[in-house]
Amino acid sequence: MRANKKNHNFLLLNYFKPSIYLESYKKINLDSLKNSGIKLIMCDMDNTLIGWNERIPTTDVINFVKNVYAHNMEFVLFSNNIRSRVENFAKKAGIKNYFWDCKKPLLGKMKIVKKLMPYKENEIVLIGDQLITDVLVANRSHIRSILVSPLGRSNGESKMVQFLEKAIKKRLAQKNILHEGFYNEGELGGNYEIL
Repeated sequence: MRANKKNHNFLLLNYFKPSIYLESYKKINLDSLKNSGIKLIMCDMDNTLIGWNERIPTTDVINFVKNVYAHNMEFVLFSNNIRSRVENFAKKAGIKNYFWDCKKPLLGKMKIVKKLMPYKENEIVLIGDQLITDVLVANRSHIRSILVSPLGRSNGESKMVQFLEKAIKKRLAQKNILHEGFYNEGELGGNYEIL
């Protein structure tokens, strides 16, 4: 019985295991993603592209989005934030497709994106800064994920979310799955491939 519980806990941890762990979206190797068959990049906004208290996309963000399009890949902003904030940011960043109030890690909006965008699961990746929203919704949707370090502390996060995020990172480190601050090189594959 004890062995079954250990296996069950380990399988649960896999839901929080990113495909890649990077310091920032700036470290993403778009050539590698394209060569891995990625055609759609979904991306969180707050603390992934900009700080939670910022409103305007930086030049780096605008260039990153342009670069995604230049690689003939689609870019979708996929945020839990409110419509006005997401829409305003998307328009200023030159992002054509955006979704707000996604309620990650719930699957409702993800199912809508999959219906609207004609891509297979292995052609989609989600970039985000949180295990319990971004990585979890990606893994539940059978798509790949890129975890990045948050740009800042979020005032919008509840203490419970912060506590859970910290506890899961600790468990992942204990199982030698993910160590905070020890990043990949930006390639899909290796030990961080989804099971």
